[in-house]
Amino acid sequence: MPIRWTAKAEKSFTDIITHLETNWSEKEVRKFIRKTRDVLKQIAVFPLMYEASRSRSGLRKGFVTKQCSLFYKVKKDHIVLLSFWDNRRKPTTRN
Repeated sequence: MPIRWTAKAEKSFTDIITHLETNWSEKEVRKFIRKTRDVLKQIAVFPLMYEASRSRSGLRKGFVTKQCSLFYKVKKDHIVLLSFWDNRRKPTTRN
């Protein structure tokens, strides 16, 4: 299935990349991008592979790394990538 990124997903991904570029090496940035690409390929083939939310209908939470999650919804003919989340952040700061 094709994956469509929302503006929020693009921004949250860019924010994580910026954080990595500022605080980590170029190697870590490339590694994160590669892992993200791999996870998205898996989701495209197996859209229901990650756990569904109990509180929000249709929402699924996947993991890029232990520090980063992604949220998406499966539609009839595509997947909507909603956002990336730094798991070290406080849940109350999530938008």
